[in-house]
Amino acid sequence: MAAVESEIVTADTEATPVVPAEPRRSGIGFYDVLCVGPIIAHSIYYYAGLPLNAILIGSHPVLLSALRGSIASMVASGGFARIGRASLALAVLAPIPISMFTDPFYFWSGRRYGRRVMNYLGRNDPRWRRRIARGERFFKRFGVGTVILAPFLPVPSSLFYLAAGEAGMRFIVFILADLLGTLMFIGVIVGLGFVIGQPAVDVAEAISHYALWVIIGTFVLVILWSIWTSWRSQREDGDSSPT
Repeated sequence: MAAVESEIVTADTEATPVVPAEPRRSGIGFYDVLCVGPIIAHSIYYYAGLPLNAILIGSHPVLLSALRGSIASMVASGGFARIGRASLALAVLAPIPISMFTDPFYFWSGRRYGRRVMNYLGRNDPRWRRRIARGERFFKRFGVGTVILAPFLPVPSSLFYLAAGEAGMRFIVFILADLLGTLMFIGVIVGLGFVIGQPAVDVAEAISHYALWVIIGTFVLVILWSIWTSWRSQREDGDSSPT
C-alpha cells in the first residue's frame, strides 16, 4: 500500500511541474533615478529660478533664454537682436540645451516603464486622461512628425516623448526630430520678437525695472494657481466618482 501511494505522489509531482516564482522587482534603482531624477530636478529648478525672469529679461535676455528657455525671454532676445543689442544667431541657439534638457529622459522613461507612467497620470487626474487620449491619436497618425510638431500641439510635449520611447523609436531618430522641432519653435518665437522690435525691448526693460514687484506677483500667482488646480482636480474627481 505504501508503495502504491509513493507511486501516486511521484506521478502527481511529475505531472505538475514546479514553476519558478517571477522575480519581484526591488525598490528604486540606479536606472530609475537616471530616468526620473533629472525631470524632478528640472521641475525644482523651474520654480526656484522664477526670479531670474524679471531680473535678467530687460538687460540680458539671451542669457535668460539660455538659463530658462521661456517664451518671454526668447521674444525679448528677438527684440534686442532687431535693434542690434544681441546676435540673432545666438538668440536662436542659446535656448536649445535647456529647452531639450528633459526630453531624452522622458523618452527613456517611456522605454523603461511603458504605459505605466501614462496609466498612473490618467488614473490620478481626469485632465491627464483626456490629454493622453488626444496625444495618442496624434502619435498614431503622424509618428515621427508628432515629435517634430510637439511644441506646437495642444498637448504636453512630454506625452509624445513618452510615447516615442514606448513605441521603440530609435533614439537618434527621436533626438534629430526633437532638435528640428525645438529649432522651429524657437525660430518662430524669436522671429516674433524680431518683428516686434523696440516695443518688445521696452516691455522687457519695464519688467526688469519693476523686478521686485514682478517677482512677488509671480509667486502669488503660482500659489493661487496651485490652490485652484488642486481644488479643480478634487472637484472633477468627486464628479467622476460613482454615486
